[in-house]
Amino acid sequence: MHADIFVDNVHMELSLWDTAGQEEFDRLRALSYEDTHVLMLCFSVSHKRPNPQPANCVEFPVLIASIKVDSPDSFENVGSKWIAEINENCPGVKVVLTALKCDLRKDEEMTDNPNAITFDQGLAKAKEIGAVKYLECSAVQNRGIRESFYEAAKVALEVKPAGGKGSGSSCVIL
Repeated sequence: MHADIFVDNVHMELSLWDTAGQEEFDRLRALSYEDTHVLMLCFSVSHKRPNPQPANCVEFPVLIASIKVDSPDSFENVGSKWIAEINENCPGVKVVLTALKCDLRKDEEMTDNPNAITFDQGLAKAKEIGAVKYLECSAVQNRGIRESFYEAAKVALEVKPAGGKGSGSSCVIL
């Protein structure tokens, strides 16, 4: 997907790539990292695994830069899976940690969801992995979506200044 955006009076063409998180896509996914200027690493706030995962439980994937992340493991995978893969395939890339589905911190009856990832937990994870920013959004509430891409684009612009050397005039957000 491509999007045009203005950041600090600079016209930017963003190339947005959504990658599959399943293990069978590991080698193919590695090709997505080339020329990435900033990486939006996303997780769902709606789940926090309360108990250790049973040995026979199938791992669900977390998707990078996606609005469909329904996995109890997505938050844990930020540190245990994705950062190692990012560092191996795209060393030095700037990471923006983005919490999705923030509306699900409350359930249908508007009571607190005890298994939801809190803002402070997300911020702590961002610091732990060395992310340059921590953002939150909700598609249901139409909150923070545009701002998340804008902030990621600002980071990309800092990495690849307008008119700077690189693979072209666009910035790649993975």
